[in-house]
Amino acid sequence: DLVVKRHMDAEAGGTERSAAREGRQGRGEAEFTTAGSKRARGDDQVGEAVGWGATQHISTLIFDIDDTLYDVGNGFTGHRNGAAVASFMVGKLLFKSEDAALKVRDEYFAKYHSTVKALTVAEAEGKLPAGAHFEAQDLADWWATKLDFARFLSPDPVLIEALSASRLQLVAFTNAPRKYALRVLDALGLRRFFVDSHIFAVDDVMPTCKPEPAAFAKVLSAIDAEAAACVMIEDSMKNIRAAKALGMRTLLVAGLGVGDAAAGEATKPGDLPQADDPAVDAVVRSCSELSTALPGLWEEPAVFRTA
Repeated sequence: DLVVKRHMDAEAGGTERSAAREGRQGRGEAEFTTAGSKRARGDDQVGEAVGWGATQHISTLIFDIDDTLYDVGNGFTGHRNGAAVASFMVGKLLFKSEDAALKVRDEYFAKYHSTVKALTVAEAEGKLPAGAHFEAQDLADWWATKLDFARFLSPDPVLIEALSASRLQLVAFTNAPRKYALRVLDALGLRRFFVDSHIFAVDDVMPTCKPEPAAFAKVLSAIDAEAAACVMIEDSMKNIRAAKALGMRTLLVAGLGVGDAAAGEATKPGDLPQADDPAVDAVVRSCSELSTALPGLWEEPAVFRTA
């Protein structure tokens, strides 16, 4: 029941400039072969791509963290974006109730897809209680010390094996605070795959954040990669569309659809996964399916092709 979809190139047969660099951290390059056409198939089958066109080298996989490297239905997102952030806003930002706090947080999160930017802008627009001041580091400390990482997060041996075998440059890019993001990577057993200089949090790109083009530009500049050489791996449609508009290839992590998926998605208003969106190049249910769904990325020479 894996669904993989390929996006039709705007100009079939057109050429794309290769931006791959050699020797990045001992990792190699992958080759992305674009599909000129596709056949739609049911959810119980893998979409079959036909009409292969131009070839584009891929040097880099950019992973979102939350709801991408773990499943949205495991309860952690509801834990973080629900009671945890509400208690922070009551305790630190002087809201009188958790309901009032979440109403403001959700309103601005729908616009910016980042709690840090949401609360930053909410303060600038006078939506915080009188006397309250938001500091991003306070939220980072709150989440890093008060969230129950061990209850919800654990290493995925299949994903760990896949990343261990990858020769591509691996990057993490999240709209969450850095201190919190590092705790998540540690809990998932994935920290070792991302060197510190290739872990980007909202702290590194503010006052912008995903899906703003300037946020992506900062990351691409820092890792010395062009958009066409990257695959963005995301659960957020806003970020998928932004990455695609910049010229990246996109892989949507749609979720397993089990557990508390509905509760988790409810904390991210206006951003449900849409597998049939034209900005989506391919879809998996979870990152543990990466090497199975796209085995070509683990070949030498590597190609972006479906199983």
